[in-house]
Amino acid sequence: MKDVRNLNEAINNITKNYSSEQLIEMFKSITVPISKIHTIPEVLQDPLVVRRLLYSKDPVTGKEITLAPPPNMTPFLEESQKKLSFPPRFGEHNDLIYGEKLGYSQEKLRELREKGVI
Repeated sequence: MKDVRNLNEAINNITKNYSSEQLIEMFKSITVPISKIHTIPEVLQDPLVVRRLLYSKDPVTGKEITLAPPPNMTPFLEESQKKLSFPPRFGEHNDLIYGEKLGYSQEKLRELREKGVI
């Protein structure tokens, strides 16, 4: 559109005089598709969203977090009651990966830590 700025300004000058509900009713009465733009807190109260939210709990601090819904609900998410394990902290699994899986000795791990490699 060539003059989208002026068009948006003209639309804003008209629509600012009405509530969202009034505009929705007007547009529906003339069969023009319309939908309210919700704030994030409003979206989080929507029953369709609430039932798809994911959750995780930090085993160290006990802090619980809410995660955005996935694009599609998988059997895994349904079976886990939409609860995901908390992601590991940076370097949390170094001993497991470098030591047990890759076979580095405790001395080598200590050396790598001292050098700031891990």
